[in-house]
Amino acid sequence: MQEMIDNLSTYGYLILFFYSFGGGMVAILAAGVLCASSTKLDLHWCIFLAFLANTLGSTLLFILGKYYKKDIMPYFKNHRRKIALAMIKIKKYGDLLLIIQKFIYGVKTIVPIAAGLCKFSFLRFVIINTLASLIWAVVLGYAGFIFGNTLKEMFEALSNYPYIAPVFIITLALVIWLYLSRFSKKK
Repeated sequence: MQEMIDNLSTYGYLILFFYSFGGGMVAILAAGVLCASSTKLDLHWCIFLAFLANTLGSTLLFILGKYYKKDIMPYFKNHRRKIALAMIKIKKYGDLLLIIQKFIYGVKTIVPIAAGLCKFSFLRFVIINTLASLIWAVVLGYAGFIFGNTLKEMFEALSNYPYIAPVFIITLALVIWLYLSRFSKKK
């Protein structure tokens, strides 16, 4: 276990950077939780790295959509409808969509490409994307940190009552199972 923690402190920032380059919602949340539970990672450094990587990744996707349309479109032939819908939404909502898309898992790749395809201004995109990435990194970094502190306090409180932990885990597993079985049934 100690070896894993040492590896995380050694390579954690690098993993966070590369994971945030392509999206990184899970990585910044996990980094926030890890910052709360140990002193191996610094929260502000994690937020900065996630912000930087996410800004660069989205800008690269925008450049691919704007200047290399013919080269990338064969890779997105199964997603043409999603890109077309994203282009319509960008023309309708513009700047607001570029900010909100950072928080919606699954559209973070499509929207910057669609913005490039629909002739969005490069300078305007860079400014809005930088602001959106900063908001995204700060909000999710601190949310993970707060959640990590809450978990830490909860586990410290439950450590006095070791018989509650198995009941809690079984209850949590049952709730997840019921939720998944209810919403995965065909109607």
